[in-house]
Amino acid sequence: MSMIGKIFADRYKLIKILGTGGMADVYLGEDIMLNKLIAIKILKKELINNRESVRYFKNEAEVISHLSHPNIVEVYDVGMSEGNPYIVMEYVEGKTLKDIIREKAPLSATFSIYVMEGVLSALIHSHKKGVIHRDIKPHNIMINKSGEVKVMDFGIARITDQGTTMTITNDIVGSVHYLSPEQASGAEITELSDVYSSGIVFYEMLTGRLPYEGQNPVSVAVNHIQGGLVPPKDLIEDIPQEVENIVLKATMRDPKKRFKSALEMNIFIEKTRLLMEAGKINQVKRITLEEVNTDFDKKNLGVKKKDNKQDFKKIAIITGAVFVSLAIILGLMSIFNGGAKKIVPDVVGMTQEDAIAKLKESGFQYTIEGIYSEDVDKGEVAEQSPDGNALSPVSVVVKLKVSKGQDEIEVPNVVGSSENEARSVLKAQGFIVEVAKEFSKEVPLGDVIRQEPGAGEKLLPGEKVLIIVSDGEQLVKIKMPNLIGKTLTSAEQSLNASKLILGSVTNEESGDYLPGQVIKQSVKPGIDVQQGSTVDVVIAKEPTSKVKTIEITRADSANPATYSILISDSKGSRVETVSFAGGVLTTQKTITYFGVGTATIKDQNGNVVDAIGLE
Repeated sequence: MSMIGKIFADRYKLIKILGTGGMADVYLGEDIMLNKLIAIKILKKELINNRESVRYFKNEAEVISHLSHPNIVEVYDVGMSEGNPYIVMEYVEGKTLKDIIREKAPLSATFSIYVMEGVLSALIHSHKKGVIHRDIKPHNIMINKSGEVKVMDFGIARITDQGTTMTITNDIVGSVHYLSPEQASGAEITELSDVYSSGIVFYEMLTGRLPYEGQNPVSVAVNHIQGGLVPPKDLIEDIPQEVENIVLKATMRDPKKRFKSALEMNIFIEKTRLLMEAGKINQVKRITLEEVNTDFDKKNLGVKKKDNKQDFKKIAIITGAVFVSLAIILGLMSIFNGGAKKIVPDVVGMTQEDAIAKLKESGFQYTIEGIYSEDVDKGEVAEQSPDGNALSPVSVVVKLKVSKGQDEIEVPNVVGSSENEARSVLKAQGFIVEVAKEFSKEVPLGDVIRQEPGAGEKLLPGEKVLIIVSDGEQLVKIKMPNLIGKTLTSAEQSLNASKLILGSVTNEESGDYLPGQVIKQSVKPGIDVQQGSTVDVVIAKEPTSKVKTIEITRADSANPATYSILISDSKGSRVETVSFAGGVLTTQKTITYFGVGTATIKDQNGNVVDAIGLE
């Protein structure tokens, strides 16, 4: 049966279907109490008794209750009506990123960066709240008509303190092209899985294609684990190298080689955006690509390993022969080149201590030089000469360049800028921004009064810069206005006029007020209250309908007759009738009423026969 046109949960009028999935239908609706459009997701009726479906639905409701951010689709209400779980959300009028990619890809680096800044801002917030999305893909990213980026669908998200792993199963086939290698192999999932998926989305926007394809979901997952994507600039030559490096780093197979967080990735993206705006691009080299991994365990992907002792024996014989041949070749090379030679260990990425131990073990001498590096952690080997795995005389001295971390940079001057501008400039330099508010008559509301440390002082990226932002002129105390009986719009206008802020809005039934009127306020009228304070209100909601069967008896049953029933309840007054056939003395009538009231029964002459209380 169609639900279009119905009033759902006594509040939401269902207008049309926006979309349908395997588990839920999403409707465009109208909140008849607040007179605004909403989107409402309702679990399909056939799945109400399916524990797994209800669990996923409840999980989404639990997860989104932790989140509130401009780049995350806002949730207004979660509940159950007539056995149907539902979630009421912000209605986003626009297109999914997947639709935009299909229509216009490859997308420009400028637009792609703008989208990624919105996605990463949403992830920074959700990760801070302990929520891993686990299903970042263009289908779950909306661009509304105002150009705002909105991340949605936290249906398979997890709160990190619950702990979880994931394998390739039928319920996530639709997301397999964006799965991180750790998701695909069933390993522990962290926030870095969302970083990887964001990198895949970035790649798809820039190139118009997915980095990994396959004949089935399992083969796509295997490709994620093996790695070896085609660099974006090999497909679209005019992509800035700085942008490609962000994609390559975010999509590293090894989580330790990716950005350490969504925040760090966003800092690099913002920095790149500023370089592009200044025309300073393609001033870096392509970062080192990860080697393709062909040695992995397929058991978590549902792929059976071949258990063949005969094949294993053959492999062992062949492998042994290869090592013997290699030893003979190396020995002959040593004789003909007039001295002992060895393979130089590859120590790039190791800590200085581990690299030294490895070189000593192999008999090589070494020198160490410290260099500043944005890409290599402090204390790790950034470069070596000769290169790792090269054949070299044992007498050669291996030169190591060890990262001293990032170099200190000057703190820019943000005094007089708006808070958002100051945040953007400081974050682009890699600083962590802390904000304090202070009243000021001279500095406009929202602008920076001063900063600590001051402009020109030097800090390392990752260190904190405090900005003190004007909170405007100090507000005074006023008398709390009376909001009782007003509509929500009128109450909010009264609060704004008094420089007060509307807080939470909840609903209760009331027999004294009409639906939509304020029946309670958190601060009593007439009390002194500080301007800028938040005031919560309770709005009267539509009363719940009830039914009652009443029995009516008349004194004379000789002739047919019609009696009237005057129903007075929370929705007003109305008249219903009941007819007696000739010879019938007693009859019953079922009436519907709202809240509390009375039912007054009158005969055909208008005389009151009975009055019944309705509770």
